[in-house]
Amino acid sequence: MKIEKSLPPKSIWERVKNAGMTPNEQTVLFTYGDTLYNPGGQLIPDYLIEHEETHCKQQGDNPDLWWERYLTEPYFRLSQETEAYANQYDFLCRVIKDKNQQFRLLLEISKTLASPLYGNLIDRSIARKMIKEKSKNG
Repeated sequence: MKIEKSLPPKSIWERVKNAGMTPNEQTVLFTYGDTLYNPGGQLIPDYLIEHEETHCKQQGDNPDLWWERYLTEPYFRLSQETEAYANQYDFLCRVIKDKNQQFRLLLEISKTLASPLYGNLIDRSIARKMIKEKSKNG
C-alpha cells in the first residue's frame, strides 16, 4: 500500500462531507484503491494500517464503486467499517494480552464506530457487539 501525505481525490473528500460524516483533515486516513491518504502526515500505527488494508481489500479492483456504495448506503458503510475495526481489534489483541486492556480498547473502537465520523449510524453498545461478533477474539 502506498502512502500519500494529501487529501484523497477531491471527488471523494467533498462527498464524504456531504454524506454527513465529519472527518478531521489532520487525523483522518482514507484508502482509495492501493493508496492510503494521510493528509495530516501523522505517524500511522500498525493497527491503523491493518484497518486501512482491510478497506484496500474490500475495494478490490473497483474503488469507485466501493466509495459510491460507502457514501450512499449507510448499512454498507457500517458493514465495511465493522469488518475493518474487527481486524484492527484482532491485531491489537495479538499484541496486548491483558483482557482488561483488550476490553478498554474494544470500548474505544466502538466509540469511534458509533461517532459522527461515520454519521452516527449506531450506538456504542451495538457497535461493540458487532465488532466482537466479527472479531476472531469475540
